[in-house]
Amino acid sequence: MSGEALRPRERGYRELNVSIRPFEKSDLRRISEIEAASFSDPWPASFFAYVHGKSPDLFLVAEDDGWVVGYILGEIREVMFSGYSEKPKTGHVMNIAVDDKIRKRGVGTLLMDSIEERFRGRGASQVILEVRESNSIARAFYEGRGYEEIGKVRAYYPDEDAVIMRKKLA
Repeated sequence: MSGEALRPRERGYRELNVSIRPFEKSDLRRISEIEAASFSDPWPASFFAYVHGKSPDLFLVAEDDGWVVGYILGEIREVMFSGYSEKPKTGHVMNIAVDDKIRKRGVGTLLMDSIEERFRGRGASQVILEVRESNSIARAFYEGRGYEEIGKVRAYYPDEDAVIMRKKLA
């Protein structure tokens, strides 16, 4: 994905030069800015640092000419019995956000492609995520990527339920 240029969808936009790379601690301030602009209940910077410590290879950022424009965090969930992994591993997209000035220009797609590729590389057979029930734009984006709704979680967000979506990985 590195260096892959994205085509603008509308005239007047400059062409993006987006690359995907692992998160670095120096990205934290910019990630926090995107988070605060994207969500009504943003995660604190300390939580991003904590998640990075757990799965550093599953915390990715999108850069456009050196400027962070989006990020995605994931984790692998697996059933363990007495220290042994038991069958299917599941990738979990914990969070994704793109700078609102460049949404709908392919950055989210690149981030999702990258995390799904990493999940496959870690042996995951499926991916799950939670999304606000009212977020029809995000739900349509995930459905277009092959995710299906499989359930709901009541009061997942402080003010709303979440829809659980799943995609089986080939």
